[in-house]
Amino acid sequence: MKLVDESLCPLSGEAGDIAIPSVADAFFGTEGAWRYRRNPRTGHLWLDPRPANEDIGELYRTYYTHQDPSSKGAPSVWEQAMALVQARRLGYRQPQRVRAAARMVALLPSVADAAMMEIMRIPASQGGHVLDVGCGSGAFLKRMRNAGWQTTGVEPDPRAALRVRELLGAQVFSSIEELEAHGGRFDLITLSHVIEHVPDPLDTLRRLALLLAPNGRLVITTPNAKSLGARLFGAHWRGLEPPRHFNVFSPESMGEAMQRAGLTIEQLSTHARLARGIFYLSVLARRGQRELESRRPRQSKILTFAGYLFQMIEAAALRIFSWAGEEIYCRARLTTSGGS
Repeated sequence: MKLVDESLCPLSGEAGDIAIPSVADAFFGTEGAWRYRRNPRTGHLWLDPRPANEDIGELYRTYYTHQDPSSKGAPSVWEQAMALVQARRLGYRQPQRVRAAARMVALLPSVADAAMMEIMRIPASQGGHVLDVGCGSGAFLKRMRNAGWQTTGVEPDPRAALRVRELLGAQVFSSIEELEAHGGRFDLITLSHVIEHVPDPLDTLRRLALLLAPNGRLVITTPNAKSLGARLFGAHWRGLEPPRHFNVFSPESMGEAMQRAGLTIEQLSTHARLARGIFYLSVLARRGQRELESRRPRQSKILTFAGYLFQMIEAAALRIFSWAGEEIYCRARLTTSGGS
């Protein structure tokens, strides 16, 4: 694999300190030791050196989008609770036959936040044409289509893209460049845990900004380099995932990137939705286990309970420290759009 130097911050061009001198890929088993630099001003982390652009595809041979979606039985209590919150708060379809336990779980503030974050806090009534960049299995686009949206995706994995076309009959492009050649504008563009995989995120944001319709919105979720989990686990934190995560944003660097891309932020916050799973896998990575995502180790009830406890602690910390959540949420519009 060819590597290229990335000694300067991809967002600002500033020099950065070596924050994590050596970290292995504990989650998908990519060989090698990797290094992250940090911008001392914003807290932004980036991989240096990084795989060359022509070799990036090799990093995703066993990644999520290559996996066929498994068949599902009846919705679990958690899934029913999430659907109930989404119906109450954002206007999505009411679930049928909701168990009493699910109704109780839905009352928990952390569950309500997680449910809304799962669909990127987008109201069902908003409507329009949505572009999901990195659409993967198409689950998000399917939900949006069911809510009345016109759907388009970008997905570089040809097998995953084919499944989405077959599932939804939606247009799915292999790259932003291919989409640009096709033309079109979008009322909503979403990137759910995608921007961290991009070697030049500022260029990507600028290009996507040009695809927004008047009053359109760009919505991003991504790991938070300043989160409680990042501080606790350091090189073993699940949010790093070298060498696929080229850039790990802080709230400050996300805000700066949006401004440089010609976008005005409407909401920038951090959330504890992923804290439980990140805690669980980070503990196993610190213990030296490998290929945690591709092999899925046997569940530990004690560690699962500890993960729930960690998520509760992080949710409580967020009331005081706005930076504490594992996940950044950002919604922005074109600065020149005149939107409200």
